[in-house]
Amino acid sequence: MLTDVADAGSRAVSLAFPKQRYRLHAMVTSAGYDQRRHDPHRPYDWNGLRRGDAPFVLLQHTLSGRGRLRHGRSMHEVLPGQTMLLSFPHDHRYWLAPGDGWEFFWICLNGSEVLRLWRQLLEAGPLVRLGAAGIDRMAAYCRAVLDGEVTSPARSSQMAYSIAMHLADELLAWGEVRTSSKRPAAIERAVSLVHGAAGAPVDVGRMAEASGYSRYHFSRLFSAVEGVPPARYRLRVRMEEAARRLQTEPDPIKIIAQRCGFADANYFTKLFRRYYGMTPRDFRRSGMFAGSLSTQGVR
Repeated sequence: MLTDVADAGSRAVSLAFPKQRYRLHAMVTSAGYDQRRHDPHRPYDWNGLRRGDAPFVLLQHTLSGRGRLRHGRSMHEVLPGQTMLLSFPHDHRYWLAPGDGWEFFWICLNGSEVLRLWRQLLEAGPLVRLGAAGIDRMAAYCRAVLDGEVTSPARSSQMAYSIAMHLADELLAWGEVRTSSKRPAAIERAVSLVHGAAGAPVDVGRMAEASGYSRYHFSRLFSAVEGVPPARYRLRVRMEEAARRLQTEPDPIKIIAQRCGFADANYFTKLFRRYYGMTPRDFRRSGMFAGSLSTQGVR
């Protein structure tokens, strides 16, 4: 797919649709492919504070050569395989230095949902490395714009959400637990303790004791193996146990809370709402979570 973008040649396409009666909160506004050499008569030099006041974001992936980036007070070389994520207006500058060449494709997006998510993506840094599948997908989106396949605001919005969600899935820490690699025996003992006592007050200290390590070393090892800190893992197990019981048991919420290790029902409700975005009562009554609950690979 990367060669398909390059085969299109240096060009750009903008998607400027008339204002619609239906408000859309994520839109692709333009995309392109370019291969530049430093030219003092036609410099490639963009300042993030000199592109107007309208907010938007940029994804730019380097195929070959290199660019330069100043992001705030940090200086970077933008090398092949790196994807640059920027928002505008912002104090940054990216440019092509004398003697350098830079081959890249780019996509610009705007909309409140894109801007909101981009603020979180930038926590991973203005320069990231996506997996091969992710890069191919971004290149495919770029090529679709260049080929004139985005013909309506709805399609532009659908693509913008797809781009943003793919980046979020790859770059943000959602708290997924790794299941593809075999756990060390020490971590397996701690995990087994948690799952065997979802309703008991098992804290990180007891998990560390079960592992045989000091609390400090255990916490570092657990986070490295499982992808989340032990306290977060423990909370997730308890929340999923609570959700399962709310679906399958008719008992009052206070009783469900106690069975999941929460003596204070109000505190349980507060945590549950923070975790799932709704109260236990609404979770049970809404019916939107009917069916068996996916544990997303916790075990």
